Amino acid sequence: MQQPQRLATAGVLVFLFGWAAIQAQTSPQPAAKEGLKALAEARASCAPYFEELLSKGKAVRTSETGLPALLPASPGSQTIRSAIAAEKPGILVETVFLLPRAAPSDESGLRAELAGIYGLLRSFASLEGIQYYSASHRAMRTLYAESYRIDDPVTRTRLPDPPPPPASAIPAAESLFALQRDLSFGSNVYGYNFLGIEGAVVVEVSNLSRMSYGILPIAAPGALKTRLFVVQAADAIIFYTESGAKAPGIFRARLEESFSNRAAALFAWFSAKSGAYLKPRP
Repeated sequence: MQQPQRLATAGVLVFLFGWAAIQAQTSPQPAAKEGLKALAEARASCAPYFEELLSKGKAVRTSETGLPALLPASPGSQTIRSAIAAEKPGILVETVFLLPRAAPSDESGLRAELAGIYGLLRSFASLEGIQYYSASHRAMRTLYAESYRIDDPVTRTRLPDPPPPPASAIPAAESLFALQRDLSFGSNVYGYNFLGIEGAVVVEVSNLSRMSYGILPIAAPGALKTRLFVVQAADAIIFYTESGAKAPGIFRARLEESFSNRAAALFAWFSAKSGAYLKPRP
């Protein structure tokens, strides 16, 4: 694998509308310009929104054309671009964040960091109980009352999360299933398809069960797709999500709000949990 850029992708559970807003203390912070400014690969990957990332710590775009605008120019991006084009989502919401960190000094360190990130992003149980601020309820709410890996969508036997893979054996391909109980949409089964490529992992997340809001059907099985890139740059992690859906027009504003805010919630979770794998930047 080539240094300086590694890419790990993982499934992210950012479905449907919740009118959520993240607490101020978990909001992304502007990145320090010294250091990041010097990163040719970060600038190239995130052009033309690099300056926006530096000033705000995140960038958000919504499209009804199905054309991604924030997708980093990194290994694996064409896989995601092609999948989006095939799906033709009615609404596509992209969010990208920067998480400053000190890069490992050698190849083995980069591999170990990537393996740790990969393991974290498939640790479904750690998502259980994460909180978000609901603007509609004007209170903190639990996003996932339950979250755990299962053996398959039929028997739904609970399984422990797999351990992080060895640095020398990040899977080339892997399919996992998880059950999440969302306070808004009840218990649903999701499929995670991991694809390992050179210096990257791509994971596509889709709903395998029909989703409803109360008695109102919201999404047929497979109607919602979410993907995530976690890119290893020289002194920062680039954290990208995209979520697409074919939804009635009356739900589009809520979908946009929910997709972006739940992506922010997941980034806050990742930032808090990744301390074991990422070195803080001095």
